[in-house]
Order: sequence, then C-alpha cells, then structure tokens
Amino acid sequence: MQSVLDLHPELRASFEKRIFKSHRQHELGEAKRPRLTLWKWFLDELQKLGYKQLNQWPFNTQNMGYVTVCNYIKDVLEANPKQTARVLGGPDVEKKLISGDGVDRPVVSIFQRVEMDAHKIDGRFCVMMPGMDGDYVPKIIYRIWVIVILDVCSRAVLGYYLSMGKEVSKDDVLRTIKMALTRWHRRILSFSDNAYQDGAALPSGVSDQYVGICWDETSVDGALAETCKHVEKVLIDVVGSKLLTPKSGFSSRRSKDDRPFIESFFRNLASKGFQRLSNTTGAKPSEKKGRDPDKVAFTSQFQLEYAEELLDVIIANYNATPHTGLGHRSPLEYIQFISSRPGISIRCADSNSVQGILTYRRKCRVNGNLKDGRKPHVNFEGARYTNETLQQRFDLVDNFIWVVNHLEDDARVVQASTIDGQVLGILRASPPWHKLPHSLKVRQAINAALRKGKFLISSNVDAVEAFLEYSESQPNGKLPVHPTYLEIRRILAQQANQNIGQTVLDTAMLVASKNTPTGLPLKAEVTKTGITDDGDKLPPRRMAASD
Repeated sequence: MQSVLDLHPELRASFEKRIFKSHRQHELGEAKRPRLTLWKWFLDELQKLGYKQLNQWPFNTQNMGYVTVCNYIKDVLEANPKQTARVLGGPDVEKKLISGDGVDRPVVSIFQRVEMDAHKIDGRFCVMMPGMDGDYVPKIIYRIWVIVILDVCSRAVLGYYLSMGKEVSKDDVLRTIKMALTRWHRRILSFSDNAYQDGAALPSGVSDQYVGICWDETSVDGALAETCKHVEKVLIDVVGSKLLTPKSGFSSRRSKDDRPFIESFFRNLASKGFQRLSNTTGAKPSEKKGRDPDKVAFTSQFQLEYAEELLDVIIANYNATPHTGLGHRSPLEYIQFISSRPGISIRCADSNSVQGILTYRRKCRVNGNLKDGRKPHVNFEGARYTNETLQQRFDLVDNFIWVVNHLEDDARVVQASTIDGQVLGILRASPPWHKLPHSLKVRQAINAALRKGKFLISSNVDAVEAFLEYSESQPNGKLPVHPTYLEIRRILAQQANQNIGQTVLDTAMLVASKNTPTGLPLKAEVTKTGITDDGDKLPPRRMAASD
C-alpha cells in the first residue's frame, strides 16, 4: 500500500483528509464513518486510476486489501491523537485530551484559587399566584440557575446565588461574589426543624474571621467570563483576585476538566439533591422514567421558595460533610485546620466596598426652566428624580450632576452630588416608580413591556404594582411566569415585613442619609407565614404587595 500511496501523493493526502474529516458541532454531517466505508472509497479511487483493469493490488488479493487498509488507518490515527480524539469522541473528548492535569497550576493554600460556574437546577417548581377568586393558583416557572464559588484547596462553597433569569447575567455573578463576601445566616425553614446538620454553614457563618474573606484567583469558563468585563474589575478592586479565563489563563472554553472541583460539586448537588425528588427533570430525558415533572410540581405545589431553602440546606450540609480528599475532614474543618497554622495570613475585603459592589453611578443632566415654572429634576434610568434641595438649584439647570443607585434592590431613592462633590442629598423617584421597592433591572424590564404595549398604567399608579397585577391576571397556562415577576417577589420578600410602602421607604431614606456615597443596602427580615392548623399543607409564600 505504501508503494501505491508513494506513487500518488495526492491520493494519500485525500485519503488522510477523509480519515480525519469531522463536521462542525451544529452542522449536519456523518457522525460515524466505519472503516469499511473508508476502504470502499479507497477502492473506488484506485479503480479510477486503472488498478482494477490491470489486476494490480489490491484487486489481485482475496480480501481486496481490506486488512492492509485498516492497519494504515489505525497507524494514521495513532500518529495524530488530537485529531483522532475529535473523530472518535467528538469535541468534548478533544477538549478533555488537551485540558491540563494541574501540574503547572498547583494550589497549596486555602483561598488561593476558587472556581466559579453556573448550573441549571434539574427540577420543576411553581409559584403561588393569587387568583380572581381570592385563592392561590400554582404556576410553573422556568428552570432556574445556581451560581457557585468554590475554594479549590478546601472544597468549601464560599457563596452562591439562585438566578431567576433565563440566562445568567452580570448582576447574578456580582450578587454571587457579594454573597461570598458577606455573613451567612441559617434560614428559618418551612419544611423541617432539623434539616441542617451539626456545624452546617458557609465559612462566613462559622467565624468573624471568614467574613469578607478574599481569594487570589478566580477560574471561570468562557461563557461566564463574557457576561461582562465589569465583573473582572470588581474582582480586582474589591477582592484583589485575578480572573482566569480561557484567554488569560489555563482553562479551555466549556471544558469541564479545567474546573474539576466545581463540576464534581454540581454532580453531587444533582445526584444527592434535586434529582432525588420526583419533580426532577433528570440529566437526560430517559431519567424521567415516565414521570411528568411539571405535573408533579403543579399537584404537589413544590414552590420556588422551598427550593431556595432546600438549596441552602444542601450547600451548608455539604460544607460540613467529611471529604476523602481532605483526610476525612469536612471543608469547614479543613479551612479551620489550615488557617490555624502559624504564618497563614487571610485577607478580608473592605465592608463598604463589598456593599457597593452593585452600586451604579451615572452623570445626569439637570432639567428645569424657571420661566415655565418647571423645577429642577433629573431623568435617571427611566424615572424622574428630585428633592427639595435640587428643586431650589436653578443654577444647575443644563449642567451635569452625579446620581448613584446605592441601594441595589430599592431604586426609589438615589444619592446625588454635583460634579465638584457638593452633596445634594437623597433624590426620590416620581410616579409611577414611587411606591413599591424595585431594582433598576426590574424597572428596565417593566419599561420594555410598556413600550411593547403588554399593559398600561394610569397616572399615580405604581408601575411595579401594575406589573404584578398584569402577571397575576394571566390565565393559567397562557404565559409562563415572567422572570421579572420572580425578581419582584424576591425583593418584596427581602425588604418587607407585612406592608410595602411608606414605612420601608422612610427606612431607606434614613439609611441612605447616614451612609457614605457608596451606600449600604437595606436589611430586612424575611417573614414567613406559619404552617396551617392541620400541619399538612405548606402555605402560599407570596408577600403582600399593598400599600
């Protein structure tokens, strides 16, 4: 065979190209090419060259050169392992082959490197939406994401965030980082009184020493790194951490083997957590085994709030579970063991910087006209803001001032100052953004819905309340639950006790007036309704949205 290929170098090149031929991931093509197909192609090419008419090899042998051709294919594949991996196993196997083994990037200390990634929860959940008859109606929501930050050395989860959006956003990543840098507290659970194991916690819930703990490197895949360059700046300025991406570090885009520890955690989260429930979608369709996860979530009323509680319990218990790779210590025990050694220094982030991670600042032009009697005000992110101080500053009209959204979940109030630093105080949003607390992200989504004519609002009607009524008035099954509706529920549950209105706003104004320009977010207890008298049914978990 070698002599034939030596005589026809163009045939050798075409044959080897055909051996390594592979279609792109999202293109239609031949997934498997048996050696028999390659052998027949080779015979056809030799026949075109006249070898069959002259009765030359391989047409003068019993097996028509099949064994020789197969041996040649084997030798070609073995000589090119990278291309062979793509042909035999596909893109995932190729990435696995080229991924590093960690020899050139060892981790020798706690908080030296963390891995951060997002994972879709394998389950279906519902929210209880009030119906026209005064009762609550369960409605299925989209699958939700959990973003996790995990320390490589100790395997401990430092922080996490449950995202309600269809895709992970920049703000979701920043909330995860902020959660890892703030103190963790046990939740008051609705489904159990003893779900947390002894010692279950996140590191920030164990000791003041670990509140705001910083790390040196953050390893992410390309998809997460591309959410926003702003994430990298926050990591450098607040955490003092270098972002390791496929472009700047050792990892490969979407390669699970370059972030093995967090991928292992996600497998445990699935197999030992949500996949054990009957409302799970499983890792693949065959794992449903005839079940209908949507129907299970609907009939059992497995609500999103219970999924949040369950996730917190699973992660806290994981941190307190002995790990074979840590000498049968739990991740929390290993952190305390290493940090107690002499010479170990731990960096902590500045608390004001942490609280300001999600602040947003922008230059805004002051509008107004003394002749027309229009008092000075600014338009900031789709809303009009002013206060008594700014209304008297006609000298600022047509000039720019700084406006800062300092409370991430309450855009009804903002801080303002002149360009040269003169404090203008707290500006308050005008109707229709004056009543219920909301984030800028929520406001942008509601304004987008208003522009599309999804619903209308009248004068002096709060836009957030109108959106809630619009979402809750949709017939069951007509529309899926909007992610913005879930975000509003989260904010109401976080910042409200029983009534959402003037009391909370006054608190926001008071807190804002005492804070630095970066500001501190409001802290409110999340209240829960109790178990019903019979103790058999978990109650609806929707916070009141009335003034």
